[in-house]
Amino acid sequence: MTSKPRYMTRAINEELSIEIQALLWGLLDSIVIIRKDKMDYLQVFEIVNNCKSIKITNHQEQPYLKQEIVLEHVLMNVKATVVWIINEPNKQTMLFPSDY
Repeated sequence: MTSKPRYMTRAINEELSIEIQALLWGLLDSIVIIRKDKMDYLQVFEIVNNCKSIKITNHQEQPYLKQEIVLEHVLMNVKATVVWIINEPNKQTMLFPSDY
């Protein structure tokens, strides 16, 4: 887990469930450990709800890396969306692309 302060936009707080927010922060923590020096400052998470499962695709630009995670048998009301997490030296911010 990071010691950096974490922020989110008002839209994220209002439109994205706390469970998905926590899941994305947890995925980011894993990415920091796994990718180390190869981690881009911008992490993109695409969320797709397939009725009985949720697919989260993470990718970054530099260097280009892509990872898919599928959560099976999940009954959560999640709409398809894209979430960005910007990892700056002194903080991390979760936002929708439209918030930028």
